[in-house]
Amino acid sequence: MKGISLFMGTAVFICGAVLSTAAETAYRLFEQDLVSLSVYGEPDISTQLRISGNGMINVPLLGDIHIAGLDLASAERKIEKTYIEKQIFIRPQITLQVAEYSKKEISILGQIGRQGKIELPVESVQMDIVNAISLAGGFSRIARADNVRVTRKNSKTGEEEVFNVNVESMIEGRSKEANFIVYPGDVIFVPERLF
Repeated sequence: MKGISLFMGTAVFICGAVLSTAAETAYRLFEQDLVSLSVYGEPDISTQLRISGNGMINVPLLGDIHIAGLDLASAERKIEKTYIEKQIFIRPQITLQVAEYSKKEISILGQIGRQGKIELPVESVQMDIVNAISLAGGFSRIARADNVRVTRKNSKTGEEEVFNVNVESMIEGRSKEANFIVYPGDVIFVPERLF
């Protein structure tokens, strides 16, 4: 990525490699995804279920099961195991498919081309910060790209976490660390440079 600038009025680089890497990893189910569930040989149980805000679906004959954060195969195995443990089916064959992906957005504010929300690509639950800033129109001429603030709510504790990220060094290839990853619900703030 050396020599690529993300400032307005210059070329904008979309890091396709990061998106393809994210797409290659198994999609993890997310709150508000709509999933289709079917049990082989049991057509009455086939249904569509929306994953709730706390990551649960209400599975027929089982009740609430937490599946957010699991990939489809792991979620299928969890439901199969629960059917067996509750002695409802002996060898159930569960099929889960995502019928509708939830909207996953990152907010971006401050000295960039277009403030507002950026929607992550379908089947993606993360994006590198350089790509997010690119999609928002890049940095303005007075952006302080070496101290971008990312605010995130910790999913386990509910506490806010703040990260200061030197995006400029990532763009110029000077950063020894991997590109910083942002997630749905994150707020990116690009401050103004002090002259």
